[in-house]
Amino acid sequence: MNNYASVGVDALVALNFHKTRESKFYLFGSRLINRFLYLIYGAKDILERGCENLHKKIELYLDGKQIPLPEVEAVIIMNIPSWGGGVFAWDMGTPEKKFSAQRYDDGMLEVIGVYSSFHIAQLQIGMSEPVRLGQAKNVMLQLLERVPIQIDGEPWDQQPGDINIVHHNQAVVLRNSGS
Repeated sequence: MNNYASVGVDALVALNFHKTRESKFYLFGSRLINRFLYLIYGAKDILERGCENLHKKIELYLDGKQIPLPEVEAVIIMNIPSWGGGVFAWDMGTPEKKFSAQRYDDGMLEVIGVYSSFHIAQLQIGMSEPVRLGQAKNVMLQLLERVPIQIDGEPWDQQPGDINIVHHNQAVVLRNSGS
């Protein structure tokens, strides 16, 4: 993982879009059509709730400690501040004293939850904030059932098992000093 990993509704929408693009019937490659397809799959999930009860399908461990999951439909592990097409999720809303500010150089991964694909849409336009689940150097997801996953935008269906995400190395990152 370089940027982010997620389990749940955002991965499901990405997986449905990915399957459509791989279909022999997919004829369009324009950004507008692609955005429309994402909108359709996101809206479809608002009705179908394909990742409902995710908190019963996975267990989350941060630095070895199990974190009780609220009734979220996605868990997102972020290594960079931006996720979901430019959403700076960790910085949204009121900062919580129990969590540090997100930094590039601290070796920490930020973990958030979202309630639905509608909640993701609200995040993208700044009308909501994510559920901050924690920060850790070692994140383990125990998958109790088959769930959709994506890592850096590559989605797939994952069988039950354990996924460990650990900060391994750091590359030099250049950024504008004004940001």
